[in-house]
Amino acid sequence: YAADNALTFAGGSLLGPAVVTSEFKINYFKPAVGDFLIARAALVHQGKTQAVCRCDLFVRTGEEETLCAAALGTIARFSN
Repeated sequence: YAADNALTFAGGSLLGPAVVTSEFKINYFKPAVGDFLIARAALVHQGKTQAVCRCDLFVRTGEEETLCAAALGTIARFSN
């Protein structure tokens, strides 16, 4: 959920608010056991109607952050 939302917000910040997740893939590296889950998403590539974004998920315990998953997704401009 955190990865999908972060990817969609990253894509929507470039394509506008009317966007949907077209697809996404996630790789889990470690269990997300800690105090907080942090999702950081960034643009990989933008076209006219879609954007490919990457999201890294970190678990934070105290002051330490550990990468626990990575996601890649395509965000598409929604039109009806």
